[in-house]
Amino acid sequence: MKKIISPILALLAFSVHAQDKAELKPYNIYEDKENDVKINLGARFFTDLAYNTSDYTKMKSGAAIDDARIRTSLTYKNWYFYGDFDFGRGEFTQRNLFIRYYLKNDEKSSKSLKLGYYAEPFSMNLNTSEYGMHFITRPSAVFALGNFRALGITYKYYNTKFFSDTGVFTEDVYQNKKTTGDQSWNVTGRYVYIPVNNEQQTAHIGLSLRYKRNNGGNLIGNNSVLQTNQNISAPMENPIEQPDKFLGTDVLWAKNIYKIGVDALYKRQKFFARGEYIYQKITKKRDDQTLFNNQLGGLWSWTTLKSWQDANPLSPTSFDGGYIELGALLNSKPSYKYTKEFALMEGVYEKGAIEAVARYSYTNLNDIKSGDVFLKGRNKFYPDGNITDYPNESMSVAGGKMHSATLGLNYTFNRHAIIMLAYTYSRLDNPYYPDDKNFNSLQARMMFNF
Repeated sequence: MKKIISPILALLAFSVHAQDKAELKPYNIYEDKENDVKINLGARFFTDLAYNTSDYTKMKSGAAIDDARIRTSLTYKNWYFYGDFDFGRGEFTQRNLFIRYYLKNDEKSSKSLKLGYYAEPFSMNLNTSEYGMHFITRPSAVFALGNFRALGITYKYYNTKFFSDTGVFTEDVYQNKKTTGDQSWNVTGRYVYIPVNNEQQTAHIGLSLRYKRNNGGNLIGNNSVLQTNQNISAPMENPIEQPDKFLGTDVLWAKNIYKIGVDALYKRQKFFARGEYIYQKITKKRDDQTLFNNQLGGLWSWTTLKSWQDANPLSPTSFDGGYIELGALLNSKPSYKYTKEFALMEGVYEKGAIEAVARYSYTNLNDIKSGDVFLKGRNKFYPDGNITDYPNESMSVAGGKMHSATLGLNYTFNRHAIIMLAYTYSRLDNPYYPDDKNFNSLQARMMFNF
């Protein structure tokens, strides 16, 4: 533990030094009031520490620079440009790059069009900036069942009671990267009703919807059949060890993907409660006739199309997950705030704020059919418990099910420096990893934002 505690103390010492500095506003590097032009420049830096344990598979512990961003924006009359580039973990990643045009924007309501690469409007949690989060990591459920940034165009409207954001997106940033087939596309939207929003309290209920048409994949069967697939996965809820092997699977023949998410939030000045639930259904499509013809004459040939289909059944696959979060401010001055522009709760940026948080989350990527038996020696399911040597596929999919509980404590030195501490316990159920059940993670994060 000394190896973990020492870096934490070093970070605390550095943070106290940061507290002594004068609080800074976002850097305005150029402004032309006559022509209504403004250019800003900013930066963000996250350092993470974690000590992780598990029952069987070794989990990494240590430190990492998870986020190191340079941000720039330009405002010209009704136009707004934003670029956000990350160098965390020693790799360059394009985070956000978009243009927004405001059709209307005043205190009562706003209408705008947005074009570029940015977060799809699905999930309250995924549309919250990491610097505005109250936990070190996002719930595994939103990683697995939500969706992050994509190239698209959206229309957003909001007023004092209602928020809507709807768009059309492609799968990849610049081009179709699938081996073959066309580029996939989707339609995504988030809609929120805000019955109460004043200085004392806020309440909202939201709905997220997404439809994806999966068009690309790989050629199989003598390169004669396009096999589409969809990877569904999530890292463990700790910032250092981020494999998706414990929670993840490839859904073969995935064609149409439907998602629905509901979120609810209630906050007072010193307390908040919020949560989300996400359900996903994947329907499938394949060229049975060609695949049947290709297997004729083999060692285990099925002689009729129906017999082959019975041995290789195809059915929809469903997953779900969700979380509940609670938070409380432990000192008198700071208070929680809500922004109707994004229908989200903001981070805690007031100097000296102390916050305690708790979360329960679950992620279910297991869709195991009744009666199917998993044989670890062969790493596959057998329908109705019949372990056979001839080809006989199961419709079961096992990506793992995980329950997690997190307790955290956050301290704000000033609006530019925040330290977060947390402990997370996770319980895993994945037939591919029968010896891995219990996971523990002690975490620390230091965040700087300018």
